[in-house]
Amino acid sequence: MVTPKARRGQLEVGAKVGAAEKKLVAGSRIRGTRSAHPGVVLVPPRDRHPSWTARCEDPDTGKRVFIRLDPMGAGRNAQTRRLWAVEKSRQIAKRKDELASGAPRATGTTVRDAVDRYFKDSHRLREQTLKTYRKGTDRFLAWCEANRIQLADDLKLAQLVAFRAALSSAPKREPFIGSKRGGKRELETARTASAVNVDIRSIKAVLRYLRSIGLTPRLSRDDIADGLKTLATEKEAPQFLRPPEIKALLKAAQKHDSATFAMTRTEKERGVVGRTKRYQNIKPLIITALLTGMRFGELVDLAWSEVDLEAGEIRLTARTKTKAARTISFDPCPSLGALLEALTPSESRSGRVWAMTEAEIRAAAKRLAKFGAPTGWSWQALRRTCGSYLTNAPSIYAGASAYHSARRLGHSVAVAEKHYLGVVKVPKDATTLEAAMGIG
Repeated sequence: MVTPKARRGQLEVGAKVGAAEKKLVAGSRIRGTRSAHPGVVLVPPRDRHPSWTARCEDPDTGKRVFIRLDPMGAGRNAQTRRLWAVEKSRQIAKRKDELASGAPRATGTTVRDAVDRYFKDSHRLREQTLKTYRKGTDRFLAWCEANRIQLADDLKLAQLVAFRAALSSAPKREPFIGSKRGGKRELETARTASAVNVDIRSIKAVLRYLRSIGLTPRLSRDDIADGLKTLATEKEAPQFLRPPEIKALLKAAQKHDSATFAMTRTEKERGVVGRTKRYQNIKPLIITALLTGMRFGELVDLAWSEVDLEAGEIRLTARTKTKAARTISFDPCPSLGALLEALTPSESRSGRVWAMTEAEIRAAAKRLAKFGAPTGWSWQALRRTCGSYLTNAPSIYAGASAYHSARRLGHSVAVAEKHYLGVVKVPKDATTLEAAMGIG
């Protein structure tokens, strides 16, 4: 028999259980209210913003972002807004999974800012290298703007392939008479493969660096290599000067150095005309380039501190293109020491060896065509000429000719054997470079 007191206890327990169940049910209803697009909140229009806006968190940066919905597209009605938000939520969740698996984060850096970052961090490159890279990247930036590619995060393999195709088919441009300064016109012919490859190599160097610092998350090393393959080029024999051309060049340089003004004011007053030199001497510089095989930049900046006339050698410092010092001996070219010694008195040998600036040297080289210089000559051709004759002269270094030629010019033995070996036949009795070139 249940007493009244026990009955009251049962009622009190039942009341507590009922209240707990109601609270549990209410809580379940609250927790059960789940959005169809978690992480994406649709904000209704306001006075200053008459269109719907979506608020979400960028999975890469972790920052809150607002996306304006197109009133004629995703923001047209409730159904389109809901479908858009659901798809956006799926994209965010997928991106979070990718980041959790180790995918690199997007930075939101524009392509132009990324390229500027490369040149800011690469201030130690040679001036000519930076100038060459600038030309290639300018073409790349122009192509990105034309194709509405703004962020470096969006660069992918397919886009690099498309850019390479556009670059290889671009027409050749040249200046023409009547245009403004720097004006050029397009020709019907396409650019040469070697010119296109210069731009491709420049852009590859920039993208590789940007990838290494995480500014191009969608590009891998293989993507850059596959998307920017260099074009096939015709591998002609290296262009160097033959003995008749060398003699014609030196003869033209001699005429250039001997040229005088018809008459100057001082000569008119003195009554003696035709004795004032018109140009600075260029012949000693050409001979030095021909016998040493130095690069043009190395030759222009040659200092007397690098020339040891007593030891008979030039000791180039690490200012060279390869950043490696090297020594150039006068042994295979005995006339070089006498030439350099006659340039300047011993008490005045300080600073640069040549009195002319780089611009004056280039102008003088261009001027030699008026004095009968061969059309195929250039400073690079003089370097190749030295390497060709020294590598193939059996009486100078015998079996070690390729090794000594490579050391003299500042490149590898493989380069000497690939480009110079067997290209010219040198007399067996030629024991000096002068004799091998026929200018002894």
